[in-house]
Amino acid sequence: MRYTLRRGLAAGFLAGLVLALFDFVTDGAPGNNFPSVLHWFGINPANSTISHYGGFLLLIVLAGIFGLIFALPQRETPISADRALLWGLVLGLVWWLLFGLLLNNIMSHASSPFSLSLGGFLASFPIDLLFGVLLGAISIQLQERHRRDTFVA
Repeated sequence: MRYTLRRGLAAGFLAGLVLALFDFVTDGAPGNNFPSVLHWFGINPANSTISHYGGFLLLIVLAGIFGLIFALPQRETPISADRALLWGLVLGLVWWLLFGLLLNNIMSHASSPFSLSLGGFLASFPIDLLFGVLLGAISIQLQERHRRDTFVA
């Protein structure tokens, strides 16, 4: 169980890093989306540099938590590739619903917590699903690496 949780945490951190890199290069200016990550939780630092770095770190920490959630149902059983990718896709959808839609709309005082524009949907939904698929793919790679290392030793 301990290895499975470590693998999920590592997969979450790595997928979160890729998600943060995508957030860094999209939306016009580098790192423009990072302060919104802090804003999801009502944190609004006055210094823009702190808000960019804080948002980056919080995004990676949240991705690590989702990696742990990814690893919990597996226990010590190996997960198949299709199941890992599907479970990752579901977690990517949950990520989008929770952060990209619900918390974002609540903190921006939208008329409804589930209000959605086409531009906002296209800017966040594919990247968040990609995060979930990456979470599953990285977990599969780490599982295969561990299996190969334990088989050789």
